[in-house]
Amino acid sequence: MTAASNKARGARPGSEGQAQSNSDGMLPIDDLVLLRVAAATATRADLQRDLATLVAPKINGTAFRQAAERAIGGLIDKKAISEQRSRLSATETGRASAAQKLGQTGAYPASWTSVRDALLLNALGVKQPSPAVLKALARPESLAALMLQQHFALGAAKVLSPTTLRAELAVIALERAFGNKIKTGLGKGSGLPGKAGRILAGQLFKQPRDVATDGKLVVMLAAEIYGATDASLESLSVALLRRLTTAPTPETAIKTLEKRLPRPSPAADNDQAPLPLSEPAAQRPQTRPQLRGEPIRPDMPEFASAVVSAARPVSEGWPGNRKAFISLVWNAIRDTRPEWELSEIAFKSMLAEAHRTGHVVLAGADLKDKCDLKELEDSKILYKNTVWHFVRVED
Repeated sequence: MTAASNKARGARPGSEGQAQSNSDGMLPIDDLVLLRVAAATATRADLQRDLATLVAPKINGTAFRQAAERAIGGLIDKKAISEQRSRLSATETGRASAAQKLGQTGAYPASWTSVRDALLLNALGVKQPSPAVLKALARPESLAALMLQQHFALGAAKVLSPTTLRAELAVIALERAFGNKIKTGLGKGSGLPGKAGRILAGQLFKQPRDVATDGKLVVMLAAEIYGATDASLESLSVALLRRLTTAPTPETAIKTLEKRLPRPSPAADNDQAPLPLSEPAAQRPQTRPQLRGEPIRPDMPEFASAVVSAARPVSEGWPGNRKAFISLVWNAIRDTRPEWELSEIAFKSMLAEAHRTGHVVLAGADLKDKCDLKELEDSKILYKNTVWHFVRVED
């Protein structure tokens, strides 16, 4: 299914309803009109009610009416639709054309609601939906889950539960904290507590926030990412359908750029030697370009080195057993590395990942020791059945 144009066809250059060329692969207004009329007979008022919201706010109501009127005339000339007593009906030729544009096999849907569902599936990239995916289109929380799965490239063949999706979002937030320079071992069954996972996943909002439940997190994040006016099913559906009618998002543009970047030549399985510095740049692995205003993210070795350096001055104990409160290390990292723009929960999650991969060593408090209870509470990191409070420092 191609995307829909956000400009009306046939208007004068520079006008509000400027023509959009078919060469850009966009679906013009006349195809939207055909899809609607092929589902059920319609008046011009029906077209305005059912279609205008899908191209808003790029095309206002007046511009849409003008574009729809030109589309009706063109479709009648092509014998795709006919008009009788101000009602528009699709011909056999028109319905066949509409089915092809919709990507439908067999009979064309007999209602606009069914056509909208097919368009939603197209927007989600689902070609052969399961019964569970079809049911998900009728529930805000499930539709929001599919939208997030599509946005974050988690696949939409099945609907993830809010708990599972929250865990996946927490992993994505952690990877972004490292600038996508690592692949974590966290995820489903990782032991990350629900509240901590929600706080970490909440970093994906434009303004990080803590959401009370996994379900609310999924719906609110989908609404923000897709630009829905609220968390209702209709608003989410319209926001998703507008992805068929608007230009690519910055995230899509970045993914397109990544695909166009040159790839290094594949090496033999037993060739573990790194590329020499003298190799042409085109043969080296490419990374996503840094965007203006985007935080600078460390890779794992850089992060671990900074943690150990920050821990050493505030560590206590005797040679061979020196350790620093995680809260004190966090304060130092926050002050010395402001360009990373880390939140405390992101820092602690990154620290747990650094421990898991062996880049740093964390330790728990011995309850027999007389420790500052506030420092202990502020330093606490929960991971599976373990609680950590300290960063160990090698002498």
